[in-house]
Amino acid sequence: MLYIVIKNFSLIIFKLIFRLKIIGSENIPKTGPFVIVANHSSLLDGFVLVSSVKPKVTFMSAAYLFIMPFVGNILRGVGAIPVQGKGSDIKLIKEAMKVLQAGGVLGIFPEGKITNEKDSFSAKAGAAYLAMKADVPIIPMAIKGANKVLPLGAKFPKLSKIEVNIRKPIFYPKKIKLNKKILEGIVNSYMKEIY
Repeated sequence: MLYIVIKNFSLIIFKLIFRLKIIGSENIPKTGPFVIVANHSSLLDGFVLVSSVKPKVTFMSAAYLFIMPFVGNILRGVGAIPVQGKGSDIKLIKEAMKVLQAGGVLGIFPEGKITNEKDSFSAKAGAAYLAMKADVPIIPMAIKGANKVLPLGAKFPKLSKIEVNIRKPIFYPKKIKLNKKILEGIVNSYMKEIY
């Protein structure tokens, strides 16, 4: 229920005030499961993402966000999965896989933090690993303008246009052997699409 309220409220605000433009909606599969990856330049990005796609998205969010007064309550309310960012977390992977195995949609900001610069070397390979493991496509999404509306550190939003460009799904050959080189190639392929 909370997710639907947030989604509808966000969509109205972004459309009316920030002239949200969504390009490439036809690239979103009609049914799950799949993984959405997007650039992360503002605290608004999660709200923009859910406003831009029809299916419910389960986010993998940095654990520190869960202790923030307002943001933390929302993340817990919509069932987001906290990510510690230190080493591999078997529990985290199992939770994410459950979402995909149930036909759900995962939303991941690959770099794991808010940044305005492309840095494919620091980008986490979690999205690539989960997509390969669950044999699901990755949908890259480029969010433009959210960092102008609410830059990192700003307390109040500014009037500016937000545009979302949803790219074509990235599919991978089945039964391909997972290794570091393959994962790096996948990470680079979606990082090019979201920046």
